[in-house]
Amino acid sequence: MKHTLIQTAQNEPQAEAFSGCSHGPVPAARRPANAPPVFVNGIAIPETAIAQEAQNHDAASGPEARAAAARALVIRELLLLRARALALEPTPARDAQGREETDEEALVRQVLELEVASVEPSDVECRRVYEGAASQFAAPELYEASHILFAPEHEGEAAWVAAYERAAAAIKAIGAGEPFAEWARACSACPTAEQGGSLGQLQRGDLADDLERALMDLSPGQIGAKPVRTRHGWHVIRLDQHSAAKELPFEVVKAFIKGSLRTRAWAASSARYVAALAASAQIEGLSLSLGSKV
Repeated sequence: MKHTLIQTAQNEPQAEAFSGCSHGPVPAARRPANAPPVFVNGIAIPETAIAQEAQNHDAASGPEARAAAARALVIRELLLLRARALALEPTPARDAQGREETDEEALVRQVLELEVASVEPSDVECRRVYEGAASQFAAPELYEASHILFAPEHEGEAAWVAAYERAAAAIKAIGAGEPFAEWARACSACPTAEQGGSLGQLQRGDLADDLERALMDLSPGQIGAKPVRTRHGWHVIRLDQHSAAKELPFEVVKAFIKGSLRTRAWAASSARYVAALAASAQIEGLSLSLGSKV
C-alpha cells in the first residue's frame, strides 16, 4: 500500500543522471545494471532492494524500471529520515479493502499529513475550470436495447437463409402481439435469452456497427422491421430507451472538480516538500532532479 506521492514522484519524466567513480552520466530516467551504489545521508539503498522495487513499476525497459525504483526508494528514505527526526511513532491505517499499512508506509503518510499543507479550492476556481471545459463534464449518450439471435444451425448459405426465415417469422409474430421476451427466452442463441433478450445499458461503440446503426434508426419501443445480420447470425432488435448526451450543470460536478483540484494541489505541494528534503540531504549515486513542476 505504497503512498501515492512516491508513485507519482517516481514517475515524473524529469532528467536525472547517475554518476560515480568511472561512471559518466547515463540517459535520463534509466539505471543500468552496473550503476553506482545509492546512498542517502550515508544510508545505502541496496541494489537488491532496487531490483525488487523495480517489479512494482511499469516501464518500457529494465533500466527504466530500475531508475523509477531507485527514485522511489530515495524519496521513501528521505521521508523516513524526516519521520525519525520528528520522533514519529507509526500508526498504520487500513484501506477500503482492509489492507493495513506497514510501519514504513504509515510513517511516510504521517510525515506528509503533518508537514504538507492541504489547500482547499474555492468555488471560483472550480467554476473557472468548469467554464473552461464544460463540454468535458457531460453525461454520455446512453441507450438500452434487446435482441433475439437466430444463429445458423450449420455451415453454408442454406443455414443462413433458414435462420433469416426464423428471424422474420419472429418479427411478424411479435408485431402481432406476442411477447418479445418470451420469443427471446425460447429461441435466442445468445446468453441474454435468460434476461428476455435485454442487452442492458449501452454506449456508442458497445455493439457491432451494423447492429448499432440499425438500433439508432429506431424510436424507443420500436422493433426493427428486418433482421440484422452480424457474424453471429440474424438479430431481431428492439430499442428500449435512448437518451442523448448532455452537459451536466456546474452544481452536479462541483464536488468532483473540487476533489480533483484538491488532489492536484496536494500532490504539487508534497512534491515540493520532497524536493526541499532532497536539497538538504546528501544523495550519492543518483541525481534526484524533480524539476520545476515540484
